[in-house]
Amino acid sequence: MGALTVNRDRSAADTRNMDSRSSTPRIGKAARSSVISTAVGAFAFFDGVFLGAPIAVLAATFGPVIVYAVATVAVILLVIACCTWVDRRWDDWFTGHGNRIEKRLEAMRASRLMRHPVAWIQRGSDRWYAFAAAVANPILVAALARFIGGQPIGERRILLGAVAYAIPYVALWTIVGIALGDTIR
Repeated sequence: MGALTVNRDRSAADTRNMDSRSSTPRIGKAARSSVISTAVGAFAFFDGVFLGAPIAVLAATFGPVIVYAVATVAVILLVIACCTWVDRRWDDWFTGHGNRIEKRLEAMRASRLMRHPVAWIQRGSDRWYAFAAAVANPILVAALARFIGGQPIGERRILLGAVAYAIPYVALWTIVGIALGDTIR
């Protein structure tokens, strides 16, 4: 029988011609980005379920003043995080989902409900941007502003939009919680 020879230059562990970056970190980064984009989208489209209802339940259970204060700060921080993610990752996110996002944003832009916020965003004023964020959802307004303007929104507008949204939004759900608490008791 012939002897088995192993060519050591072409063994399975030979990595000379491979890219020095492993695919594992890229897959992890893509998965993390996908999870974050899903969470941002969930907060943007279903804020009443993920934010409003828990605020109402907490206001019904605990003191509404404390719930209002804590929830306002929490909503501001969450909105800032989501809008900052949209602002920083817009180009990457839009590249992967461009056609679908563009169709949805165009439909929102043309709808009767969003016609006014779009006009407020297009005016370019920080006040009108904050007003649009207060009336609509600031995450959706951030996406619309990036789509319409094609440039980063900036930290100032994100903060103004988050505060303008959180104060009346949390107040509304706190009042719902107070009414719910009175009904339950």
